Amino acid sequence: MTTALPETSPLLVDTNMLVLFAVGRVNRGRIETFKRTRKFASRDFDLLLRVLGRWRTGTLYTVPHVLAEVSNLTDLKGSEGPQIRQFLKETISLLFEVKIPSVKAALDPTYTSLGLVDAAIAAVAREHKCTVLTDDLDLYLRLQRDAVSVVNFTHLQAQAFGL
Repeated sequence: MTTALPETSPLLVDTNMLVLFAVGRVNRGRIETFKRTRKFASRDFDLLLRVLGRWRTGTLYTVPHVLAEVSNLTDLKGSEGPQIRQFLKETISLLFEVKIPSVKAALDPTYTSLGLVDAAIAAVAREHKCTVLTDDLDLYLRLQRDAVSVVNFTHLQAQAFGL
C-alpha cells in the first residue's frame, strides 16, 4: 500500500497527531507512558516530524476545536506542564487557524456520526482544500467516502515498516 502525501495542498493535522507532536517535543521519553500517547512509539514521533517537515509554515492548518482538545489532552504533570503549554503557545503561532463557528460545523454531515471536532475538521478541509492527517479510523473512512483528501497515519506507519 502506498500512501501519497499531496504536499501542494495545505495539511490539517488532527488532535491525536498534535498531541503526539507536543508530548514528543517536550519529552519523547513520555510518548510510550503518557495516557494520551501510549499507543505510539518514539519512531512514530520521528515519522510525524518527517511528515510535518514537508510543509512550510502557513500551510499547516488547524481549527480552534482541535486546539482546545489538544490543550485539554496534554495535561502533563510537574515541570512538563508549563513546558508543554509554552510549546503549544509557540506552535499555535505557526499554524494557520481557520475559525469556524460551532453552529456552522454542526451543519456538516459529519457532525451526526462523529461529533463537533471532526465536523469542524471536515468542513474546513472541504472549504480550504486541505489534506487531513489523522489516525482516527472513523474520521479517515468518512472523509475518504466524502472525497476529502485524507491520509491515515496508521498507513504511513505501515509504509515506514515496509508493510
